Amino acid sequence: MFSAGASAQERDLIVIANPQAPFKFEDNGIPKGIDIEVIDAVFERLGVSYQVEFITSDARIQQEARNGRADMLLVFSKNAEREQYLIYPTESYVDISWNLFIRSEDKDRIKFDTLADLDGLLIGITRDISYTEEFLNAGLNFDVAATNDLQIGKLLARRFDAVPLNTINTLYDLKQSGQLDQVYPLPKPIKTKPYFNVFSKNSSYPDIEGLAERYDAVIRQLKADGTINGIMQKYIGLD
Repeated sequence: MFSAGASAQERDLIVIANPQAPFKFEDNGIPKGIDIEVIDAVFERLGVSYQVEFITSDARIQQEARNGRADMLLVFSKNAEREQYLIYPTESYVDISWNLFIRSEDKDRIKFDTLADLDGLLIGITRDISYTEEFLNAGLNFDVAATNDLQIGKLLARRFDAVPLNTINTLYDLKQSGQLDQVYPLPKPIKTKPYFNVFSKNSSYPDIEGLAERYDAVIRQLKADGTINGIMQKYIGLD
């Protein structure tokens, strides 16, 4: 849990996130990462104090937004079901790709150009992750896990053949754990889409819709003045 900034508001804004380095993670009890630095810059300019809590289940995080305990969630894609209870800003500062990861020893055996190439394979997926409808409805064989952090271990244990994961997060984690040579990302992503920091429609925070609009305005400023690009370069060396 972390707080920053100062304002006359009655309480801190409650921000909940699923820890995934390099975007958002905890280091010795302190939230760090690309998204943490971005919202810190936003809320410093807006004079909003906030606290960050980490939960390792997207399903639980979304429930916290539905019941109004979470005011803001970090890095969610847009879909019609979520739009019923989340306020999506206009501005996104990151497009995230999801690639299929396989064991390195299988890179000459498993290819992915079309979904038909995955027929006969067992694919690991994670509950409540927003994959594409085409992927989910392709008649593939799925092994379902509760959280993403189980998936690389299951892949290396031969529980399935391939798993779609957030590419930057996964490569960063594999490098940190010394497993980069054991896992191979197939070149073609199954999806690339913008992700957003979102606000709960059921939040009791004062003028949450107005805050989302002010957030948008500051994100535009941070893009224009190079702040967000500098944060990206610091963590992953990418624009």
